[in-house]
Amino acid sequence: MPDGTTIRTIGEAAEYAIRRPKTVRNTEPWQRAAKVLHEAAEHGGPFVFMARINFYRAVYGDQSPPIGNPQGKKGRKWGKRKLARDE
Repeated sequence: MPDGTTIRTIGEAAEYAIRRPKTVRNTEPWQRAAKVLHEAAEHGGPFVFMARINFYRAVYGDQSPPIGNPQGKKGRKWGKRKLARDE
């Protein structure tokens, strides 16, 4: 999430949505996300996937959510060991 939290359950997503200011919660993307989150909690299945998509759209708007390494930190390069013959 933009504030650094990680959301793992439908309940955590609902709590995050409730903590938004009332003016933000009453916008169309948040209302749609709340409706699909409710359906996902009741029925599960494909509603969970739709709830995830709508929740991301409500949080991030038109910009795509960060995937992978948004900070651009360099990770460890596994398997790149120097051998004695390569020195």
